[in-house]
Amino acid sequence: METLVIGMLFVGALVYLGNQFRKQFSLRKTGGCAKGCGSCGAIKFDESKLPPIQKVN
Repeated sequence: METLVIGMLFVGALVYLGNQFRKQFSLRKTGGCAKGCGSCGAIKFDESKLPPIQKVN
């Protein structure tokens, strides 16, 4: 019985780590932080409404 509980904990830990690994390397299009919700202030500069910065020579 103890072996079964330890095995279930081990499998659960592997599933958790696999899910974290998948989330870290997934190619999502929204957000720029680990949460992936887009609420952290990360913006896409090509979609911003600010004028482009001009270089001064």
